[in-house]
Parts: sequence; structure tokens; C-alpha cells
Amino acid sequence: MNNINDREQRLHNRNAFLSNIASQLGRDKPLEQVVRPALRHTCHHEVMADLTQDELKDVLVGYTETSLGAHAVITTKAQLEATLKQVCLDYCKDDKGEIIRGETILSASPTLLEWVSPQALATPEHAVHVWDVTAGFEANIAIAERAKVGIVLAEQALAESGTMVLYSQAKQGRAVSLLPEASVFVVAKSTLAPRLTQATALLHQKASRGERIPSCVNFISGPSSTADIELIKVVGVHGPVFATYVVVDDM
Repeated sequence: MNNINDREQRLHNRNAFLSNIASQLGRDKPLEQVVRPALRHTCHHEVMADLTQDELKDVLVGYTETSLGAHAVITTKAQLEATLKQVCLDYCKDDKGEIIRGETILSASPTLLEWVSPQALATPEHAVHVWDVTAGFEANIAIAERAKVGIVLAEQALAESGTMVLYSQAKQGRAVSLLPEASVFVVAKSTLAPRLTQATALLHQKASRGERIPSCVNFISGPSSTADIELIKVVGVHGPVFATYVVVDDM
């Protein structure tokens, strides 16, 4: 059975639902599938389209550190654990630079746990917790609320806007990147894309193939900030105060 048939089986009472809407609109039957119109201009596909992955990395790092007020760290898969451990410990310091007790919550994404061992990040002063689906909502939220750092795996990174793309999934709850004081995003260099155009195109391709797409996609550009009051930028208003992008250079 192909993916499209699987998808059709998951949609219960679809025809009846659409027929009811058509009836309320005075139509005899639901409209046929909408055909995507041909665009006269495709400049949104051309921006940075000729850049290599290394060039996209340079754009991402430059924009992240100059415009977003976030940090970018380049590492390798072999050094990823050591890099993440140092990033977490740097966030668990007091005003004098002394390491204090702190906690980190780590996404349970299978890919991330394949790259990183939670035990390798922990120290006597720094506890590391993994998002636990079996523990229930409240237990995970309680840890995320008190954690100093949250580490997640990004599906993509968008160079133009310094944006991390996160697919919602049970093993990587949204609270991991939203509730701790600092968010750390791990992303492979191979997944860097020029801009939002490519990120949404990938989702469209998945849907066209009948693949199940995430119920929620988060596009996160640096730490939480706003400039609503007199155009003065304030960081950390409704989310993490700090953000670090960890780019795995050899993946």
C-alpha cells in the first residue's frame, strides 16, 4: 500500500465533510483539486541559490552574530559532545564567571541521541535530562521550566534570516527550545538552505509524495526579542534570552 492510500485511510468522513461545506456555499459538490498557477517571476528561488554549503554557513554565522544577538559555533561530529558540554557550562556561570549548579534538557530526537550522549555532557554541577515521552506532559514541562539550557536538533537552518527550522514531534517537545533561559540548536551543515522558500518547498515535496508532515513547524530566529516600544530592541521578552547555533561542519 502506498503512502497516498495510507493518508486517505487516515482521513475519516472526508467526502461527507467537504460535501457539507459545498452545500453551505451553494455548490453541488466540492471543488476539484486546485492547480498551482505558474509564477511570472521566480526571484525568490534565485536568492543565494548559487552559494555552496560553506558559503551559506558563512552567511548564517555572520547574520546570527551581527543581527540576531545570538552565537554561532562551528564544530565537527567528533567534537560535538565536547562543544555542547562547553556551551552548556558557559551558560551555567555566575557574574564572576564561576560555574554554578545548572540543568540542561536535551531533545530525545533519535538522530541527536545518536550523535550525543547525555552522560558525556553532565558534570557534578551540571545535570542533563532527556525529554521523556513516557513521563507525561507535566514532568517534562517542570524540567524545561527550571532548566538553564535546552538543546534541540534543527531540521534545517536558513542562512538569509538566521532561522532554525524545527519539526514538532513527540520526542522533541516545543518546550525544550522555548522554556529554558538559553536555547542551543544543533544543525548539520548539509541541511543549510538559503531562505524560507527552500524550507517550505521541502514540506510541499513531502506532502506531494503523500508523506506525513509535522503538525507544527517552528521557525526560530535567535533569542526572543521585540522592538514594539519606541523601536528599542529588548531581548528575552517571551522566551529564551540566549541562543547558540552549533553547526556540525562535516555533516
